[in-house]
Amino acid sequence: MKKSTILKGISIVLAAAAVLAIVGAITVTGGGFLDLSNLARAVCMGAAVVCGVLSVAVWKSSKPKG
Repeated sequence: MKKSTILKGISIVLAAAAVLAIVGAITVTGGGFLDLSNLARAVCMGAAVVCGVLSVAVWKSSKPKG
């Protein structure tokens, strides 16, 4: 397989992970004695940002230089 095809596939997987992290951050709920929902929300949003930035960077690097 070509390197650009592999990089585009990795980029798509990272973008899907970012979308799932965003959905997780939106839907997290908490309550009770030990409520860690705010921490979970922050971790999910951080993961979404990192995956999104990496996805864009990998997609741009997959394009031919020219």
